Amino acid sequence: MFDDFLIASTAVSSFNNAALINPFFFAIGLLSLPLFFMVYLYGRDFASRFGWTNQNAEHKTSFWSATFLTMFIMLFGGNYAVIRGGISLLPLLLAVVLFALMMVVSNGFVRFKYVEKTYNKKSRWIFLGLLLISAIFSGMMTWWGMLLQISAIICGTIVGCRLKSNTSWVVLTTLIYGMMTVLVLMQPEYFRFGQLGHLTIVHLMGILLAGFFAVTTLVSRYIKAHGKIRQSAYIKLKWLFRIISILALILFVSTESVPVFLGLLIALVFLESLSIYHSQKSVDGMYKQSWALLIFVLGLLIVCPVISATGLIYLLFNPKKIKLLDFLRLL
Repeated sequence: MFDDFLIASTAVSSFNNAALINPFFFAIGLLSLPLFFMVYLYGRDFASRFGWTNQNAEHKTSFWSATFLTMFIMLFGGNYAVIRGGISLLPLLLAVVLFALMMVVSNGFVRFKYVEKTYNKKSRWIFLGLLLISAIFSGMMTWWGMLLQISAIICGTIVGCRLKSNTSWVVLTTLIYGMMTVLVLMQPEYFRFGQLGHLTIVHLMGILLAGFFAVTTLVSRYIKAHGKIRQSAYIKLKWLFRIISILALILFVSTESVPVFLGLLIALVFLESLSIYHSQKSVDGMYKQSWALLIFVLGLLIVCPVISATGLIYLLFNPKKIKLLDFLRLL
C-alpha cells in the first residue's frame, strides 16, 4: 500500500527533525569566530592578491557569494522525498532561487575580466558540466527533483549570459538571499536549521536579522532623503508603523508563520522608507553595509561560513563604516 523506501525515509527524517530544536547554526557560528577573526585580519590582503579592489569588490562579492550559495544548495544533501506535507512549494521556489543564482554566476563568467583571463571557453563548459552533475545528485530520490534542478541551472545560465553588464547585482542578490531566508523559515527541517513550531528565540533572531538587512538594503538604495514631511505628521505615521511592526513581531514569534513574517517585512519597508524620506541627509553607503551584513547572517543561518566570510571581506573593502545607531534610527 505504501512505498517501503518512502516510509523508511520519512521515519529517518522525523527522527532527525527531533534533534533540530537546539540552535545548531549559532554553535557553528561561535566555532567559526577564529575563522572570521583571521578573515578580518588578513582577508583584504588575501583577496587583493586575486584582483579585488574597492572598485570591483561589489561585483566580486555578488559573484562569489552567489557561487557558494549555488554549490551549497546542490551539495548539502536535501531530499525532496521526505518534505513535510503532501504538497510543498519548496522545490519550485528553490528552483527559482537556483535559476536566479545561476544568472549571477554565469553572467560573472561572461562579463568579469578576471574570469575571462583565467578561464577559457573549454574551462567554462567543464564548470557548467560539473554544476549539472552536482544538480543531478542534489535532486536524487525523486526523478522530478533532478529534472527541476537541471532545468533551473540551464535556463539560468542562458539568461545570465545574455544579461546586460549594467544589471544591479546588489538588488538581485538581495532579493535572492531574502527569498532564501523565507525558504529557511518555510521548512527549517529541510535546511537542518531547526524544527518548525519549536524554533528558539535564537532561531527567530537570526531570521529577523536577515529580513531586516534585506529590507534595509533595498530601502536605503532607492529611497532618498527629502525632509518634506511635516514633523507632526511624521511622528504620527512613525508610531503607527511602529505599532504595526510590534504587533506583527509578537504574532510572528508566537506563530512562526511565513505570511506574518512577510507582513512584518512590509511594515518595516514603510517604517524605514518614512524615516529616510523625512531625514535631511541620507547616510552614504548604508545599503552596502546592510547588504554585506545580509550575506554574513545568511551564511550563518545555513551553516556555510564561507558565505559569511565573503560578506566580511566586502565590509573590509568598503571605506564607509556605518554605526549601529544609524540602523536604529530607521526604526
